Amino acid sequence: MADLHLAVRPGADTFLLGALLATLVRSDRIDHAFIQEHTIGFAEVRQALLNIPVEEWAAAADISIADLERCAAMIVAAKAMVVRVELGIQQGINSTLNSYLEKLLIMLSGNFGRKGTNQLHSWLQPLWGNSPNQTFAPTGDAIIGGLLPPNIFPEAVLKDHPDRLRCAWIDSSNPANTAANTEAVERALRSLDLCVVVDVAMTETARLAHYVLPASSQFEKTEFTLFNFEFPTNYFHVRAGVLPPLAGTLPEPEIYTRLAIALGLLPGDNVLAPLREAARRSRAEFAVAFRAFIAENPSIGAVPALVLYHTLGQTLPDGTAAAAPLWSAALACAKRSPQAVRRAIGASDEVADHQLGDLLFDTIVATRQGTAVTRHDYDEVWSLISHSDRKVRLVVPQMLEWLARLDPQAAGAPKEFPFMLAAGGRRMFNANQIFRDPAWRREDPDGAMLINSSDLSELGAKDGDWIAVESVVGRLVVRCKVDDAMRNGQLALPHGYGQAYPTSDGERLINGPRINLLTESGNRDPIAGTPYHKNVAVRLALVSAHEAAAYQSQSERIHMRAAGQ
Repeated sequence: MADLHLAVRPGADTFLLGALLATLVRSDRIDHAFIQEHTIGFAEVRQALLNIPVEEWAAAADISIADLERCAAMIVAAKAMVVRVELGIQQGINSTLNSYLEKLLIMLSGNFGRKGTNQLHSWLQPLWGNSPNQTFAPTGDAIIGGLLPPNIFPEAVLKDHPDRLRCAWIDSSNPANTAANTEAVERALRSLDLCVVVDVAMTETARLAHYVLPASSQFEKTEFTLFNFEFPTNYFHVRAGVLPPLAGTLPEPEIYTRLAIALGLLPGDNVLAPLREAARRSRAEFAVAFRAFIAENPSIGAVPALVLYHTLGQTLPDGTAAAAPLWSAALACAKRSPQAVRRAIGASDEVADHQLGDLLFDTIVATRQGTAVTRHDYDEVWSLISHSDRKVRLVVPQMLEWLARLDPQAAGAPKEFPFMLAAGGRRMFNANQIFRDPAWRREDPDGAMLINSSDLSELGAKDGDWIAVESVVGRLVVRCKVDDAMRNGQLALPHGYGQAYPTSDGERLINGPRINLLTESGNRDPIAGTPYHKNVAVRLALVSAHEAAAYQSQSERIHMRAAGQ
């Protein structure tokens, strides 16, 4: 469907983006009026881009100058352009720099803030906070948005440092299968003084924990679906449970309630009952009472969500008590973007501004099919920029320094590991790292590795054979599948496989490759700590007839068992 496909060399996205930007700047095919009105720092960025040797960088990306020029011409000719990126460059080499360069492409071409272009988005509740210039002492990694990348977990636990991690609380996550370097993650989990897992399944991580707290499934509790990356309209969806929880399981709010009570963080019902009664009488009365309660009890500030769950939540319909913490988020959203909220929920002029947040909250809770929470006019996108002058800062010193250091001669895979593996991708019948009955995988039952036919032939193997994939940290035996859409030297394995699925008789069967046996936790972005899952250097090797037969037998057994045979 594409008019132009730039089949970039794996791991060379930065060189393609840099060469493209340099081409646009050298030929002065940029939107000067937009840059002048909406940005700061163009002169410095321009000079940095002019320093890029376009021919060398294009060669490193394996893109012809003719295709590069054609791409630049298409950008200039387009009335509007949208840049969309996915995990290919977000989990590839130079991932943070890639993100910076694609933002520069948006800005320098003027494709921002109007219909058909890139936009910022509003939000009901931010997914992260602000943590400037903070680092995690044991590893020296930056704390970004109040968060640490999970990729550093093995180091954070195993490093000899007084502040190393000694305890882990893991909720609805399976790092023993999803984080880079499975062997190191498992070793770290075993080394913890305390590990608690809250999950709906006995995952690989759960099996290594000291305590497992079984949670109810998504069909048995209130959950949210947040579509929070869209402009001009954003949506929020509260889903109520449709089945009673299985015996021995609890929804997460109940798990955390019991923990808070045991720790003395949550007061008894005699203290919370007056707040609950205030909520039943009037939302305005409850708001006054709740704020006074938090002010008078500062220690409660650690668990305000649980207080809302046990007070306001008990007045909500259809078992949606777990949605109560959204109340404060709805109030903040309405205060921040009142006109956008009014448009989204159709609030009349009779609704005063101070009533808008409560109306938004009630609409979210009551609307089972989901509801729009904000709907903006296009010129309002500039109000979402945090700077007081509403202008975009083009200069990020760390990025420009990084750009200047890049060496196109270093692009490509090392000789001892000549293939570049994209470890993890969505395919039919798999979706991320969730438990999936192997019987559902009617296609690609073994999570086959995609490989170009010439690479497979040179190895001396054929389509469907079992072959070994080796990295600096591990080895996998996988089924191979010819796909000539893959470049020579490029491989791809899916995620969603490699988990031990329990059978009805209690046996656990591992279906497909545990891809993170091949990934290395130190192979990550130097700023964000993002794992380079899409650029794992590997080599291939034939396996013995005996080993191939063993894997074939295991595959047949798994899928016969899954099919109930």
